[in-house]
Amino acid sequence: MRDRMLIQQCLVTLALVVVMGFVLAATYEGTEQAAVNEYEGIIRLHVIANSDSVDDQNLKLKVRDAVIEEVGKLEAKKDIDESREWLASHLDDLEAAANAVIAENGCNYRAKAELGVRWIPEKTYGDMYFPAGNYEALTITLGEGAGQNWWCVLFPPLCLITEDEEELAEMGIDSQDQIQVKSWLKEVLGS
Repeated sequence: MRDRMLIQQCLVTLALVVVMGFVLAATYEGTEQAAVNEYEGIIRLHVIANSDSVDDQNLKLKVRDAVIEEVGKLEAKKDIDESREWLASHLDDLEAAANAVIAENGCNYRAKAELGVRWIPEKTYGDMYFPAGNYEALTITLGEGAGQNWWCVLFPPLCLITEDEEELAEMGIDSQDQIQVKSWLKEVLGS
């Protein structure tokens, strides 16, 4: 009698576990959403290195330069919608530019270009602070995409603003050439 009760309890428990599994699956089905863009009006550039090796990190910077040169045409775009449309229609070109740099440097992996919303850590560009959060971004992933990454802002075009004096020097820009962000209201109020 005792064995029979134990078997019944096990079957009831198993049935409850199965039912709860179905309930949980139904509850979560269709609720996976793409990240919501928390910062409208900004498009970031994100270049992710294949690995953290010195060669892959150096290659990431070369790819960054080629992609920034390619997207330089964005400066003529008047608003974010035009910029987004241009980026979306040129993903193949941006990927090809990255792949050309990869091939020139003798690596056998490929780049992948994507435009979408992704989480980006906080970053300061000169006097401008961008909090961590979900931003629209052009992401260039090199190979496995397992290395350190590099960020900037494509729209509005701020990719050449940097707080790193050494990086500015490498680009041939001294502190006098750096873009200064000023606020007319702040100047009027004397703050």
